Amino acid sequence: MATPEDIPTDLALEIDANVTPEQFMAAARAFFGSVEEIGRSIAPEGIVPKWRVQVKEGSNLLAVEPMEATPPAVVQAVYTRLDEGVRQLAEGNLQASRFPESALKHLKALSDLTEPRGHPVPMRLWVRRKPVQVNNEIARVIREDWRADYKDFGTVEGRLTAIQEQGTLQLLLKDEWLKLTVRCYVPEEKLPEVFAAFRRRVEVSGIIHYRRNGTPISVEVEAIEVLPDDSELPSAKDVRGLLRAG
Repeated sequence: MATPEDIPTDLALEIDANVTPEQFMAAARAFFGSVEEIGRSIAPEGIVPKWRVQVKEGSNLLAVEPMEATPPAVVQAVYTRLDEGVRQLAEGNLQASRFPESALKHLKALSDLTEPRGHPVPMRLWVRRKPVQVNNEIARVIREDWRADYKDFGTVEGRLTAIQEQGTLQLLLKDEWLKLTVRCYVPEEKLPEVFAAFRRRVEVSGIIHYRRNGTPISVEVEAIEVLPDDSELPSAKDVRGLLRAG
């Protein structure tokens, strides 16, 4: 296993030494592909991050470093997104990883190589010389999120915690009590409503996509209704007063 002193750059992939040539090439393609896609999703319009590869002789490390034309702020944002995002995926939080779909495909391919069946390839991602374990749980989380079994019109509640632009306008609803996060797709004309409701508890209606176990995955939003905050609801004292009056 590598140590921080062995890592040549701020971003590297450590691959187990017992690996076939085909697995090594697959891991390299998935690693480099995920870095490129995350960079494209973060960089301002008109800027394409460029990377050069370093392969340390006699080791099983694949490292990348930014080329001079890539803005330092973009480079640091890529490092942070990879570090935090892979950890979120390993914990089962795909939405919180904030990875674009294109990067998820590469990360799934990388994770699939660690599958215990067959010939697994243990791997670690090193970000700023700190390791993050890559395991098959990441691929499982991505597959589960992509697997929708049925859809129906309905409503879902939660606090509007994030707004993202990845091809279409999106928002995330999070229910702390149910440990549930639902991705919502919102038409452009509802943008003012989305910003007005940001960080508030809302109810959204539309076509809901469910997993096989009935858990909602996403909703095509047709209507948004802001719900009262806790401070606006009647207190226990108010309720007791109403009960006495009845």
